[in-house]
Amino acid sequence: MKKDSASPKRKKIAKRDYFKLPFEVHYQDSVDVTQLEFKSDIEVKNFSDIKIVHEEQGCSSNPIFLCEENNGPELYCCIINGHDEVEPAWLQLIHEDECEFNYASDYKIIINNNEVCFKQLSSEDMDETLDSYLNIEIMDHCCDSGLFVFEIVNYTPSYLILDALDSRLKVNLDGYVLDENDETTDQRIFIPDLLGENEDLHDFSTREMWEAKSEWIKSVLDSEFPQDKNLKLSFNTH
Repeated sequence: MKKDSASPKRKKIAKRDYFKLPFEVHYQDSVDVTQLEFKSDIEVKNFSDIKIVHEEQGCSSNPIFLCEENNGPELYCCIINGHDEVEPAWLQLIHEDECEFNYASDYKIIINNNEVCFKQLSSEDMDETLDSYLNIEIMDHCCDSGLFVFEIVNYTPSYLILDALDSRLKVNLDGYVLDENDETTDQRIFIPDLLGENEDLHDFSTREMWEAKSEWIKSVLDSEFPQDKNLKLSFNTH
């Protein structure tokens, strides 16, 4: 019997080394974010003139990250969701629908033995009758750069875009190609368990929150307070 209609043709996918090409990581969810900025109520000439670290926390909706320098381990890290607390340096935000902050707090800066520490405000810091009083309300933001990080450790990517700057192939974390309706097809680009047998793919870098803060401090010192480059972030900081 003759069929009324022909079966849809399977889309042919060109062979590419996706583990050497740029890729995107898409989150279809709200991801926690943290932003840090320095504040002071005096003219800031040295790092010690900074009084406060102002922290805001909230959520970013549907963020998209790009890895432009993909050597293989970076893609494998995203496939297995092997991130540490915050996004690694090799992932750059390229889009988010919106970002809203719903919580804020302040920490005083203490420098001891060339170590910078962020500490919670004490009752003395908030007592207007004492010399140690920190009047945060009159403090202004200082320094050109702040820190903005995505706490992706608790979130799983929704899908990946392989060869992001050319053919843009959408796949799920199991390696199956997704069609235009985000339905899983029978075409598979990779098998995560088999990838895990390649020890070279395990050589990816991750980043803890402390590392992100430490890198931020170093960047600020290098660019704005070169006379204070001997300072470093304490391991006992907030």
